[in-house]
Amino acid sequence: MSDNQDERTDEQLDEVQAYYDRIAPRLRAVEQENWHLQSRMSCVLATIDEHGPGPGGRVLDVGCGGGFLLEELARRGYSGVGIDLSPESVDIARTRLAEIGAADRLDAMVGSAYEPPEGPYDLVTLTDVLEHLEDPRACLRALREQMNPGALLVISTPNRRSLPGARRWAAEHGVPGIKLSLAPIDNWQSWVDLESHAAAAGMVPVSKRGIFFRPGGKIGSQIGRVYKFGGVRKAEKALSHTPVGRFGFYIVLGFRPLP
Repeated sequence: MSDNQDERTDEQLDEVQAYYDRIAPRLRAVEQENWHLQSRMSCVLATIDEHGPGPGGRVLDVGCGGGFLLEELARRGYSGVGIDLSPESVDIARTRLAEIGAADRLDAMVGSAYEPPEGPYDLVTLTDVLEHLEDPRACLRALREQMNPGALLVISTPNRRSLPGARRWAAEHGVPGIKLSLAPIDNWQSWVDLESHAAAAGMVPVSKRGIFFRPGGKIGSQIGRVYKFGGVRKAEKALSHTPVGRFGFYIVLGFRPLP
């Protein structure tokens, strides 16, 4: 990569940091009403519960944000650390961990997905991060080096082969009346992309899910209101294991390192 490309990437990452610093308090405030977040995190946690090391495992939560997942991991008995590009988000996460009495075994700090804290870790989570990276494979290689044999890596990211992905394509190709608001770096991936990135880093899939099927835009937001009903979310979670899940808005895959 040239010096000019490096500088541009650094500038974009600074913009991503500023973006999440700005919205961090709002994200924390609306968590419990945000069915979008609740729905996809249910798949992340289901993957961890099924394939993770369980209580006592050491976790690295990359892109921990305001600590939503860290709080759930604390309840499951994990120890470790979360990192995030946004200092504002890290402050919220640390306060949250202290409030639930978990600060003695879980912490949050500002950090880079390309330079993770030293392991080894039994569980690594990468939620809503990969799409903001110019070089996903470099990130996964760095994480792989910090994982114990048999450790679990869980990735969730927006799916470009979904209804919102089709809407994004239409917006990018100038279809009238369709607009999107995206982070400064927002490279949506596909199920195949994630498997390819992980294979290049020496990992194999052990779990595949896809969740959250509503379309984007105002109509999608209205449809999304049905997610407040437990039965709807339960049905969607059941579908996440099926081939239909491959086309869900958010894909959640679990990987293990090769021996």
